[in-house]
Amino acid sequence: MKVLEIWSEKGGAGKSTLTIHIAVAAKLAGLKVAIIDIDPQASSADWADQRGSEPEAVAIPSSRLDKLLSDLRANGDMDLVIIDTPREANNAGYIAALAADFVLVPFKRGGFDFRALKRTIDSCLLAKKRPCLLLNGMRIGATRVEADVREALVEHECDIAPVVFHDRAPYVTASITGFTAQETEPDSAAAAEIGELFTWISRQLGLSTTRQRDKKAVSLSTTKQRDRKAAA
Repeated sequence: MKVLEIWSEKGGAGKSTLTIHIAVAAKLAGLKVAIIDIDPQASSADWADQRGSEPEAVAIPSSRLDKLLSDLRANGDMDLVIIDTPREANNAGYIAALAADFVLVPFKRGGFDFRALKRTIDSCLLAKKRPCLLLNGMRIGATRVEADVREALVEHECDIAPVVFHDRAPYVTASITGFTAQETEPDSAAAAEIGELFTWISRQLGLSTTRQRDKKAVSLSTTKQRDRKAAA
């Protein structure tokens, strides 16, 4: 079981939106995924309740995080757990970073985001985790702005994801309808961004992106081939 934390000390950075999109992408890839929402606002958990289907989500205080993760590992049926964190709430982000295999930080290009970034990075490093930033809410076609932001981030002790999330309506719609662009607009640019991001994150975590039903088909084919050889 792998644990992904979505964290930023800046409110409005897009943590919950990113959480639900990655979770659904993992579900569509055939992985067993769950969301743990330790933000008192419980946006991701409320979204999952509205959706009424997988991925599963639960809202808990950060003090219960280690116990829940331990129980999930003991059950052994979960591939990925995504932790949606709050900003500045009883060290919740730091507690989650200690338990995470990978920390993804959604980052928008405003000055306040740069000011909050140092707090997030310092807390990650204190937890001995090197964070990875995801440029989020970028204007479509603003390649010069993106290049400037990447250059400004060079001095920080973090990595930057090669994928960029742009300002697209389907991301907002998902929070209202309970369904992401991959489900409602599978041929859209937003769906492509989500798929690319999930594939990249999976590589960082060592997760397979082969759909489970495809794995079963391969396994069945292998078994049949073995049986034929034995019969011969």
